[in-house]
Amino acid sequence: MPKHRLLFYTHGLVGGGGERIWAAVASGLSRRGHDVGFAVDFVAQENEHLIAPEVRRFTLGSGHAAAIASLAKLLKAEQPQVAFAAIGASNVKLLAAKALAGWCGAAVMSAHGRFDAESRFLGRATYLATAITSRLAARTVAASDDLRRYLIDRFHADARRIVTIHNGIALPPDDLVPDSRALAARENVILGVGRLVPEKGFDTLIKAIAKSPAVRQLILLGEGPYRPQLEKLIAQLGLSDRVILRGYVRELSPIYTQAKMLALSSRSEAFGNVIVEALGHGLPVVATDCGGPREILAEGRYGRLASIDDVDALAKAIDETLRNPGDPSEHRARAQEFSLDRALDRFEMLIEEVVKAGD
Repeated sequence: MPKHRLLFYTHGLVGGGGERIWAAVASGLSRRGHDVGFAVDFVAQENEHLIAPEVRRFTLGSGHAAAIASLAKLLKAEQPQVAFAAIGASNVKLLAAKALAGWCGAAVMSAHGRFDAESRFLGRATYLATAITSRLAARTVAASDDLRRYLIDRFHADARRIVTIHNGIALPPDDLVPDSRALAARENVILGVGRLVPEKGFDTLIKAIAKSPAVRQLILLGEGPYRPQLEKLIAQLGLSDRVILRGYVRELSPIYTQAKMLALSSRSEAFGNVIVEALGHGLPVVATDCGGPREILAEGRYGRLASIDDVDALAKAIDETLRNPGDPSEHRARAQEFSLDRALDRFEMLIEEVVKAGD
């Protein structure tokens, strides 16, 4: 396909799943021959390593007004054919910069989460403005079909201009996937991955571990403001030797290769990158029955689902999975349906569509 001049924008490459995806997509399109720039308001180190060296970098500066003005200047200077924005207020800021610059390219927004998982005022205001912004943008990309329906039904997004592109996950080499015997022989170590915030439901997962003596250890990977509350809960339940808060980890693959399963306990999850990552490593998954996880696991066909905040159901699902972790090759095959290459194919189709339409 023809190669295009593209610009990706987000607030900063902090340690979130959406930021990881944005860096991976921009770098993947660059490796496919597109001329890609990547703009951030501020420099953050957590996901900088995911940006390909050939991607041109721009730092706009902190403060929403200053960032919008800098982004407008960048659009004028770079003249990308398509500009993509992701995470919270970045979508609205791109539209504002487009208007300020008089730039005629296609502005594509993206949604990676739900309103109730957004804590910042401007980020919440972005959702409330969806009925307008989804009509001003060339397209809005939703990370799952469930999120697409949510934005249409609750916030009146323009159904004609909102499309689903599942988050594309870079999968590990085949030789890191165990066979059934090797997986069954692993110790009963469970992973939980995500920011330490209430929406991830780690309090429910910790309580489930207290009811599941078969679990040797739960390792929680991630950092966030909810750490003190989780530390207190772990101490109250006497689980200090069984639940480990490891903090943010840059490379998850070595830890996936030591675990027996992943448990996702989120109260709200638009997609669930870590589910695909775990499946890609051959691991079975237990997840709460919410939007994205249900979609990835095909309503329980590829992993066990438990009701949100149901400690007993989560503990039961964990115990059943530890007894029968299943066939790693089937987990891997499901993960390949959400690979980075498939997402890049879909992004290239979208780029062609909006460029030809002149949106």
